[in-house]
Amino acid sequence: KIRKLEGRPLLLPVNEEPRPMKDRELQVDIKEIKRVFRCKTELRDACLDQLNKSLNTTRNNLTPGYIESYILKGNKENVIVVWNGHSDKSILHRLDLTQFPILNITCYDKLFNKNFTIQFEKLNTKEIIYEADIGTFNKSGRLLNLVETHDMICKKKHKITYAHDPTVDVKYTKCIFDFVIRKQRYENLIKHF
Repeated sequence: KIRKLEGRPLLLPVNEEPRPMKDRELQVDIKEIKRVFRCKTELRDACLDQLNKSLNTTRNNLTPGYIESYILKGNKENVIVVWNGHSDKSILHRLDLTQFPILNITCYDKLFNKNFTIQFEKLNTKEIIYEADIGTFNKSGRLLNLVETHDMICKKKHKITYAHDPTVDVKYTKCIFDFVIRKQRYENLIKHF
């Protein structure tokens, strides 16, 4: 089950402990969201709506302690799986959640020929532990985004609650992960951790 983290947003200063944002800091961030996404109204509205939901939630599970206990739940190998997760690594570091290995998934055009490869990378060591060619996609850049990658490997229509819902990102990432597991097998992947 996907657990959505909600609560008062955390400020993650570089050399300080994470802490809940103060009202004034929130107002500054709201103005910044409106400025940055001035032309991308759908994304702006989704960000502001999620912020409003988080501020008005009755449960606050947006804490380092809750996140750690959620990851440790169950008797399993604990690996955090992220999509293009270099900023996720920085966030986890600032939350002092550095004890877990991170598996980064990306989709990259290695040869500049519009032929894309899914890569699994151990983010802490930058070691590529798996690659799978998924075919050609006509675009100008060398990286596919999450939706483009997902749509190349999965024809299932997932239930989407609203645009830019973070739980959809989790579903799409899991779908890509499962695609690779079907090819590579779990045992062959987990031996790297």
